[in-house]
Amino acid sequence: MLSSASWACAEKPADVDILRAGDATPEPSEPDDPNEQIPPPDEEGCHAIYAQDLLPTFELTIDEDTWDDLEWEWEHGEKQKDKGKDPTPYHSLTEFRYGDIVITDAEIRLRGNPKSWENSPDKMQLHIAFDRVDKGGRFLGLESVALESSHMNRHMLRDRLALSIIRDMGVIAACANSVRVDVNGEYYGLYTNLEKFNEVFLERVFEDPTGDLWDRHSWELKTNKKTSNSDRIEALADVEDLEELETYLDVAQALKVYAAEAIIPDSDGCWAGGMNYFFYDDPISGKFKLIPWDMDSTFDRFNDGKNGEYPDNPDPVVWHKEERYHGRIWYEIALEDEDWFWYYIDAIKTQVEAAYDVEVLHEKIATWTDQIKESVLEDDNKPFSNSKYLDEIEDLEDFVEARAEWLDEWLECWEDGGQPDNKGYCDD
Repeated sequence: MLSSASWACAEKPADVDILRAGDATPEPSEPDDPNEQIPPPDEEGCHAIYAQDLLPTFELTIDEDTWDDLEWEWEHGEKQKDKGKDPTPYHSLTEFRYGDIVITDAEIRLRGNPKSWENSPDKMQLHIAFDRVDKGGRFLGLESVALESSHMNRHMLRDRLALSIIRDMGVIAACANSVRVDVNGEYYGLYTNLEKFNEVFLERVFEDPTGDLWDRHSWELKTNKKTSNSDRIEALADVEDLEELETYLDVAQALKVYAAEAIIPDSDGCWAGGMNYFFYDDPISGKFKLIPWDMDSTFDRFNDGKNGEYPDNPDPVVWHKEERYHGRIWYEIALEDEDWFWYYIDAIKTQVEAAYDVEVLHEKIATWTDQIKESVLEDDNKPFSNSKYLDEIEDLEDFVEARAEWLDEWLECWEDGGQPDNKGYCDD
């Protein structure tokens, strides 16, 4: 929560360029143009604001009425949605500041699923748009920033680690790091700084970024809204056999996404039968590409024992969620074909070897925890205790080690000549 004194928005010393934690703070200077001197991408090709060695601070100035509106919407979001009202309307943001960059025409709204907001009463998830007032408005070339803070992500690394693994597998995915957020001169909390899917993202990852981008939630079109139609995405949604599937979907690419989510594992993505993913209608291949999204239900989300709803080690071929299951018709049609089935098994093997090495994952967890630990402990708005945070770090380390060992045994069954039984489990 913010104190009443925070509404007196005092000026703070400015940073310069892309500052790392521990860098000296320079003397205040004139605000920079938010789109001049855009830093080069990092070694992964991610925008520099998502670099893993960077812990940026975003400073927000929000007037009292707007803050009151946001808090009311956070408390009543589910009821508003049930009434058919928008639970996440935009509001004017007095100022967005990053170092010497100051933007005064940005807008802010809540983000996430309103059903889960009550689990984090004092810490809102936020989305900041720079292109609503001015369609050409940008922050270092970005149209928006997403500040993610799921109540389930108690070690503060789920999205960040999962997306890093997926990118290391060679699968198209968003970039993410961590970010401190100040509101009206007070530290509000630590967030996952999550890259948004929009035209800027498409330009980063696709040779031709002019295709249609569809969100699986409600089949919402995110790009080309004035010029596109739903014919092709409806055809993909309605496929009934392999020939139709291969006509519309890049099956090889999609199975690599399914494999990535199965390995981690992820309980809300396409592999599990959730809806946290996007389709991109690639103009060059003429087929849809599958893109994973929102990885806050990963890793130690699976902790219900061997036979629980979210078992400790879900089988990459067979398991899918029961609660809020939305089907996975493209996966099922593909795996009914013997060639694609073994392609999927091989993709899992290749991707485990490429990106699920326990030593590497433990090093990432340790490095990023060292980077953010102080900020997490200082975050008084998070919906869990500091002792719970420290315990969850250990649980994450234990989980990835146990998952890697289980996957090695699972792959060994297939490599030793195992065949799928009538349910899809490996039978040796």
